[in-house]
Amino acid sequence: MRRFEVGLLIFLLTGCSHSQKLDTVVRFPYAEELLQKVQRSASRFPSSVEKSQPQKSPRRVYFQTLYHQYLTLSRFLENGREVEFCPQFHHDKIEADSSLVSRVSLYKMSNVQGEVRNYFPELAFGGEFSLEDYHQLMRSEINLLCEDGVSDNFFKFDNLITHHSGKTSFHTNSRAMISLLNIPVFANFYLLKMLESPDSHLPSREERRFIGLTKTYWFEHYVYEASRMRNNFIKNKMVKR
Repeated sequence: MRRFEVGLLIFLLTGCSHSQKLDTVVRFPYAEELLQKVQRSASRFPSSVEKSQPQKSPRRVYFQTLYHQYLTLSRFLENGREVEFCPQFHHDKIEADSSLVSRVSLYKMSNVQGEVRNYFPELAFGGEFSLEDYHQLMRSEINLLCEDGVSDNFFKFDNLITHHSGKTSFHTNSRAMISLLNIPVFANFYLLKMLESPDSHLPSREERRFIGLTKTYWFEHYVYEASRMRNNFIKNKMVKR
C-alpha cells in the first residue's frame, strides 16, 4: 500500500515539465462509499458501448476529447470563442467539430447538506473561481496543444496509460480517483456527465476512445451510477432549488 501511495504521488506531480504551467485542477467532490462499491464489484468493467474504432495516438485522443468537452461547455455558457487554427491537430479538430455536442444544465440549489453534496460537482465553483474561469483555462490548454502538441496535463494522461492502465492495483484502489480527477479529460467527463440529462448518457466517440485507452471502465461506471443517484435526489426533492 505504501509503495502505491508513493507511486501515486509521483504520478500526480511529475511526468514531463512543460514551459507553460496551467493549473486546471478543480477539487470536485465525489462519493467515496459509492466509489468503493463500484471498485469492489469489478476493477475493469468492459465498456458496454465500446466498439472497434480506428486507432489514434494518446496525444490525438487527449486533444480531441478535451476539445469536444470544451465545445460542450461552450454551448452551455454561450460564450466560447471559436478555435480557428490548430496546426498540430487539424484533422482531429475537424472531426470533433462535426460531432454531436451534448446539452448540459446546472441545477441551482440551496441548502445542500451532508453526503448529498458529493453528487453535485458544480458546487466546486463559486467565489473567486467560476465555471467561466474553468472554461477559459480549458481554452488556454487547447491553444497550447494546438501550438506545441503537448501540455503538462497530457503528460499526466500519457503516464496513466504507460504506467498504470494495466495494473489491477491501480484500478482497485480508491485513491486512483484522485489521480484521474487531476487530469482534465477525466474531470470534465465527470462534471459534464453529471450535468447532462439522464437520457443523454451515450458516450461520444472521443469518450469511448479515452476510456478504452486507459482501461478506466470502473471510472465510467462510477460516473453513471453517481449521475443516477444525483437524479434520484433531485426527483425525490432531497435538494432544493
